[in-house]
Amino acid sequence: GRQLPLDGRAARVARAILAEPANPRTLHDWACEVGACERTLSRVFERQTGLTFKKWQQRSRLLRAVELLRQGMPVTEVALTVGYESVSAFPPRVTPT
Repeated sequence: GRQLPLDGRAARVARAILAEPANPRTLHDWACEVGACERTLSRVFERQTGLTFKKWQQRSRLLRAVELLRQGMPVTEVALTVGYESVSAFPPRVTPT
């Protein structure tokens, strides 16, 4: 699943990513928004979720993509909805064969 960090700042970032997986903000952008330094936010994600911020974000996008594909959304639309620039950038294991 998508384990949320317990830290309030990191949890706020995680919820925002889950709500809008295509959001292009970087860890630095998020840190500024929640009033934390980038390094602190990075450490919190890794310590509390077991994943780096980037990996957590990627996993969240992929899990959302699987949900949307199961609902019958076209692959191109799913790829764009979860933040990939094109279907060719979409991980091949997620797209149906």
